[in-house]
Amino acid sequence: MLGAEVTFDVALPKVVWGWLVSTNMWAKSIATGSFLLGLYFIKKYPEQDNFFRKWLPILGLVFIGITLLVTVLDLHHMFRFWKIFAFAHFTSAVTLGAWVVSAFVIVLLLSFWSWVTGNKKLLDKIMVPGFILAFFSTIYTAGIMGQATAREVWIFPAEMISMLLSATLAGSAAYLVVDAIYGNVLKENIRRELGYILFGSAGLMAAMFIGELIFAKMHSEFAHEVIKVLAFGEVAPFFWGGMFLAFIVPMVLVGIANEQRKYQYAFLGALSAIAGLWLIKHAWLIAPQTLPLS
Repeated sequence: MLGAEVTFDVALPKVVWGWLVSTNMWAKSIATGSFLLGLYFIKKYPEQDNFFRKWLPILGLVFIGITLLVTVLDLHHMFRFWKIFAFAHFTSAVTLGAWVVSAFVIVLLLSFWSWVTGNKKLLDKIMVPGFILAFFSTIYTAGIMGQATAREVWIFPAEMISMLLSATLAGSAAYLVVDAIYGNVLKENIRRELGYILFGSAGLMAAMFIGELIFAKMHSEFAHEVIKVLAFGEVAPFFWGGMFLAFIVPMVLVGIANEQRKYQYAFLGALSAIAGLWLIKHAWLIAPQTLPLS
């Protein structure tokens, strides 16, 4: 046929997106979640905003740095990454994500400079563009997964919601961990609100995955086979470990912490949520790739 072009005509011999991509999504959730929630608490509790003005850029830079590191390591030709900027094609979610995350890094650097110099007005000026960039840095991976059209369980709207909930779960957990390490410097009402955000995020994410387990067969046969791999296959230890550590344990421990005002439980629940989030993301990433597409 005139003009026809073969782009890929062999079966994938192995899982293409592995633990580096899982770590990318996990670290990005912490970076963007801590930024988004940090802005929220700065605006709501200006009397104690020094904590968030300090840790918002530190957590953001550390974990977006991890995100960028594993992304570059995962590239087949890592020393050609500059071409995504020099020869950009904005029809790809990968290209859009690279530009958005790069702009977000600039915002984080400015936020760090704002804290170091004590220039609060600088952060105040970049809050709105920073919020927008953090939001799109959170969800662009959902666009990449949504463009993998053969992976029927990676549907953009659902993945976008999952990414946002991952950010609020990871961001609230990160702040609870930092607060506990530094001697509970936050007021009790702020710790309780962080706990409620963590509890709600964990509950909603658990509901999404439970819904997949129950209703996948109604969606498609491929989705049903993915669920079998998740629940009983090679990634089952990651999946059930993630369900337990990311959702069940944090909800129980944060619930105890907020009801009985024993905030050491919130610290343990936050650590569990951060660890479990990587497990659940890894399982969800790997499972569809273990199945043939035809």
